[in-house]
Amino acid sequence: MKSKKWFFSILILSVTTLILIAGLVFLVDPFFHYRAPNPKFFYKLYDERSQNDGITKHFDYDAIITGTSMAENFKATQLEEGLGFKTIKVPFSGATYKEINDNLEVAYKSGHNPRYVLRPLDYTLLVRDKDELRDDMGEYPYWLTNDIIWDDVKYLLNKDVIVRYTIPAILGYFQGKNPGYTNFDEYSFTDGENIYGKDHVLLGRKKFKEPEKYYLPSDEDMKILEENIEQNVVALARKHPETTFLYFFPPYSMAYWGAVKEDGELDNLLIYKERAIELMLECDNIHIYSFTTHTDITADLDRYRDQAHYDYDVNCMVMDTIIKYENGYENTDMFSVSDRITKDNAIEYVAAERVLLSEFDYNSLIK
Repeated sequence: MKSKKWFFSILILSVTTLILIAGLVFLVDPFFHYRAPNPKFFYKLYDERSQNDGITKHFDYDAIITGTSMAENFKATQLEEGLGFKTIKVPFSGATYKEINDNLEVAYKSGHNPRYVLRPLDYTLLVRDKDELRDDMGEYPYWLTNDIIWDDVKYLLNKDVIVRYTIPAILGYFQGKNPGYTNFDEYSFTDGENIYGKDHVLLGRKKFKEPEKYYLPSDEDMKILEENIEQNVVALARKHPETTFLYFFPPYSMAYWGAVKEDGELDNLLIYKERAIELMLECDNIHIYSFTTHTDITADLDRYRDQAHYDYDVNCMVMDTIIKYENGYENTDMFSVSDRITKDNAIEYVAAERVLLSEFDYNSLIK
């Protein structure tokens, strides 16, 4: 009898402890899975994949900055001041187009109707299966994004959620820490952590060689591209004409384009981009921007930490240019080709970009 009582006592104590822990996680809700932030706690915004779904569902906003790491160093206040709408930033470093689009769909399903969405379109992700997710970055948190209630145990009894988020929030409350959350200028802002410079971009490269072979897209590649753009870029704009989608091709460095040309893939990539532009131009509420012609930036490798990732000042330039165009200032570019790609200038832009990238002296970057 004593053994039986002892067993049931331990069982009851264990279940009670688990219920208490789950209750604390539910109360704090550090990933905003159930509700907006509790006004009594301070929330550290840190984990993009786990927290962005809840931010998109439950925060108050009229504009969204999203995308891959190309969007991390934007500051939400710059867009708010420029366009006049309360803004959240929900980047997904390394994410495919699908993951980003899925999160945008959450905004509408949760009752939001954003006026603007600002999003980069990474060249490296154009030709990906329309349903691809980055499972190589760790387990995808389906238990947060799906509607299966019993999956919530993976959240409510998650060690990392308890130790890294729930306990610090509770301790902060008893220590008198001001409630709130990391602001959307600081959230995922990495500029101060990065080391920029020509040496990091070139990685010892001595020369850009002429391509030994040239490649053109296969029919299968073009189909993958079109399905990816249709499902994860264009379809949402068709459903929501009330939203202006500000899509831009990031200003990757000229070292990136030099490597693409050396591999014989330049024509390939430019054909992909041209086709993506054609599909997006079918929607009047998609405004397309591209910054390849800004060689004052893209050829200055000291602005980059690798071939693609640029510093905060470049983020500022990109957003400032987009804001000016959206506010009606057409003559914002010092170059002959506009940063904004429209039905009227798309052919001119694509042709000028092709000439620039084909004829640029990439070895001048090494000198």
